[in-house]
Amino acid sequence: KTVFPDNSQYTFSFLFNNNKHLCSAEKLILPATVLTTCCYRFMFADCTSLTTAPELPATTLAYYCYAYMFYSCYSLEVAPKLSATTLAESCCYKMFAYCNSLTAAPELPATTLAYYCYDSMFYECTSLTTAPELPATTLAYSCYSSMFYKCRKLNSITMLATDISAYGCLYNWVSGVASTGTFTRAAEMTSLPTGTSGIPSGWTVIEYINK
Repeated sequence: KTVFPDNSQYTFSFLFNNNKHLCSAEKLILPATVLTTCCYRFMFADCTSLTTAPELPATTLAYYCYAYMFYSCYSLEVAPKLSATTLAESCCYKMFAYCNSLTAAPELPATTLAYYCYDSMFYECTSLTTAPELPATTLAYSCYSSMFYKCRKLNSITMLATDISAYGCLYNWVSGVASTGTFTRAAEMTSLPTGTSGIPSGWTVIEYINK
């Protein structure tokens, strides 16, 4: 596996920040599979012409490593695949916030979450219609807080959590989504509240069928 050296905290942080001329990063190779603290944070933030992102093969994340990575990349339509299965505190905080052209979200395969791991990840992604399947059954402190805040076209969510006791785990996570949609939940999870911190009001609820 490829890893950063031990002294590599903040590597590539802010590397292309605010580059208005960068259109594609698909040929950029980021081979590390084990990341370090803050390594890619703000890397492409405010690259408003960026349409394609590099591959992100990392499986083990670190504190704040992807935070704000594509923040305000208004032209980005498809998110890169995320292979991470080991998360860390705030690892994806506002990773795609204000990506107004983003129509497809990446899969989020991790089943063990961390504090704030996906907090505000898709904040105001106003073109996003379908959320990635969220397979974790036990949520963590503020893990999904504001995750889909003001994603006004979002009308489909599959969330399989059965333990939502962690403080703030769903706080305002669906505030401002579409007025109608479909929410798929675990069959045994009958106590999810309705509203901005639970199942969006007016949505149809169905039970998950294991494929």
